Amino acid sequence: MEIKNFNKYKTKWNIESETIIKPGLEMIQAAMQKLGNPQDKHKVIHVAGTNGKGSTIAFLTALAGEHGLSYGSFTSPSIVDVHDQIQINGIPITEKQMDKAFALMQKRGISGMLTDFELLTVAAFLIFETMELDVLFIEVGMGGRLDSTNIMKNSIAVIPSISIDHTNFLGDTIEKISWHKAGILKTNSQLVIGSLLEPAKKIMYKEAEDKNAGVIEYDKNFRVEKERYTYKEYSFANLNPQMIGEHHHSNMALAITALLISGFDLAEPKVQVAVKNARLPGRMEKIRDNLYMDGAHNRASVDALVETLKERFPDKQIHFIVGILKDKEYSVMLRKLEEIGSSFEFVNFQHKRALDAKVLYNLCKNSSKVIKEEVGEVDLNDNSEYSVTIVTGSFYFIAELKEKTGI
Repeated sequence: MEIKNFNKYKTKWNIESETIIKPGLEMIQAAMQKLGNPQDKHKVIHVAGTNGKGSTIAFLTALAGEHGLSYGSFTSPSIVDVHDQIQINGIPITEKQMDKAFALMQKRGISGMLTDFELLTVAAFLIFETMELDVLFIEVGMGGRLDSTNIMKNSIAVIPSISIDHTNFLGDTIEKISWHKAGILKTNSQLVIGSLLEPAKKIMYKEAEDKNAGVIEYDKNFRVEKERYTYKEYSFANLNPQMIGEHHHSNMALAITALLISGFDLAEPKVQVAVKNARLPGRMEKIRDNLYMDGAHNRASVDALVETLKERFPDKQIHFIVGILKDKEYSVMLRKLEEIGSSFEFVNFQHKRALDAKVLYNLCKNSSKVIKEEVGEVDLNDNSEYSVTIVTGSFYFIAELKEKTGI
């Protein structure tokens, strides 16, 4: 089961849903109609993109919290289990809150209508509906246009990046993938974009034109230079995000811009504190001095990881502990990791889409490599011989490893 501890609610409340991915909005719209359309109660900032969604939402939540705003967030995948995917003011929801949502879904006859992710999306909006919140931060599950999160009448759209991923669902070109991402833009609304490739940018502007919406573009309309953010009359200096990687500066800027155009007043001292304190589990997450976890799971995120490691640890030996899903571009990802990896540990983990570690082992050109048949065999305390150890390849792999090791 992909969504950990989700099945127990389905069983308890006798609600059925499919485990497969089925892009499309018809069924979830029908379900929401039965529930009174809870998705339209709050102001929403909707985040899509190939990479950068998580860190952008991490900045959004930090900024909201520092400014005393009440907020809900819905993100993927889980780090511990399903409860941390839905949070209120940074705190995972309780079993009682999930039970209440499922009880209502059972009462309104939702069973059998939806996929698992659609059902979880409905639960999130039902939980948010019961609370007075200033804003919701919603992360797209996959794509955008046909993703179950794309059901609000109004929202501010944010797209940090676009690259090739999920080609079996979204298409095999930047243009096709961009069309899906651009679909989260609402009529007469605004879209905030990062530094996108020109073909992707063209799709964004075309979508905005069709929907009478505005595009606010990083490095064109707003920017970060020498630790200073500027947009129109707004200017915030001495911004020092602690998340590792240069790309986090643009994601920080996207978050600030999205809040400003949503009508929230931001104060420079609070922005400074928020961006410094923003954290994201599983993205160059420092476990200790020589151990990091990064959920790089596609070509672009592995590229970003490798560049970050080159910059941060130019003279260090790097040991990779890797678990990847079989529907990813794993050979391309592995070739990139081999550019800087001194040794490799390939691990089998419990996910129905997990790639057999033997495949990676056989593909790997580095002679210093081993296979671990299960996550329980990984010893994170036995890496003192390596300068730096990086756990990567999949958030699902990282989540299982964290659970088994108690990190």
